[in-house]
Amino acid sequence: MIVPPIYLTIFLICRAKYPLAITARALRTLGPRLLQGYDIGCVFQKTIASSSLGVEFAESQSRCCVNAFHGYSHNFVCQTKNHPNTIEGIGLEDLETMERIFSSSNQVAGLTRYSSAYHRRVFIDMFFQQWDSDKYQNLALMLLNNYKQALSIIEIESSAVGETKNALGITSSDLEAWHHQQTEFFETIGEESPWDIHAIAYVELLQELDAAE
Repeated sequence: MIVPPIYLTIFLICRAKYPLAITARALRTLGPRLLQGYDIGCVFQKTIASSSLGVEFAESQSRCCVNAFHGYSHNFVCQTKNHPNTIEGIGLEDLETMERIFSSSNQVAGLTRYSSAYHRRVFIDMFFQQWDSDKYQNLALMLLNNYKQALSIIEIESSAVGETKNALGITSSDLEAWHHQQTEFFETIGEESPWDIHAIAYVELLQELDAAE
């Protein structure tokens, strides 16, 4: 699957019509190859497929995944397919922007706890205006630091991975194959193969024969 380069984090744990509306708007505004990070992105992918957006979403080569922090609370089968760490091309993005915003907004709680409804809204609005201003001011520095971090990872960690592969005598194709095998294994871990069923039955019959003799 082609990895979408455009990231969109959805943080709406509510009725599906709201994230579906966001998805529709994102497709119109951002275009194709969209990667949506959502706390329940694994389930929401199926919701999109069964909605009126299903065909357009699929044709745009878009997909959903689970945010990095929330992904670890999902079962491992889900993580092998939907966690950002397993999606090629996603880079350094963890799709947890909203978590950082909400965490920072806790600073407003002390001011708004005993405020009137009006003053509560005033302080919240002031906070987000300041947040937007600070982030816009530091945008260039953030991009520069991310670029430096990416270069460092490519230069240092790529060499370490390459040396390890050479030492173990494996290739990138082996790593990809093992990942697919792992995914298939955990998808069917609760199912017994016909061979195992017959093998166990055979052993049980041998034990019965031995007891009878």
